[in-house]
Amino acid sequence: MYKKTSKKEAKPQVISYDRVKSYMIWMIERYGDYSAKTLLQKANMLFKDDTQFNEPALNYLIEHDIINDFRYATRLTTSLSEKNIGPNKIKEKLYVKGFASKIINDCVGALETSEDDYFAKALSLKIRKFGEEPIDDMKLKQKALRHLISKGFTYSIADKAVKFSEQGDK
Repeated sequence: MYKKTSKKEAKPQVISYDRVKSYMIWMIERYGDYSAKTLLQKANMLFKDDTQFNEPALNYLIEHDIINDFRYATRLTTSLSEKNIGPNKIKEKLYVKGFASKIINDCVGALETSEDDYFAKALSLKIRKFGEEPIDDMKLKQKALRHLISKGFTYSIADKAVKFSEQGDK
């Protein structure tokens, strides 16, 4: 009745420059921004049989400002800084996305946040998880320090937040 086709019988798709370029544009339209490195990795996975068109298609998108790593990293950095995340965690998340270290340092350096702002963020995390009183118990203090450092805050800021009390002594 119906002819069953297996995957072996299906004609392989021809890989061309236009196909790779349209795939990259489709990914950006469908899922939002990507870093150039991530988009190239995805194209290399899909078109692994013939990767000669992947970099030229990526270069076309970069030249026409469809992909702009600095713009995307700046927007992502701003978004992450609005959450209770420290600068080290922001750098880590940007690195995982595939940005160059120069772009990461420029974006994190351009944030208009001071050490007091990071202290306030760390203090709010500490209060939410461990309460308002300064922590004296050694095990609980170590746990709080680990928690704040894992959220991207430096040791000095985390330590200051753990020792902080509302009576004015820090």
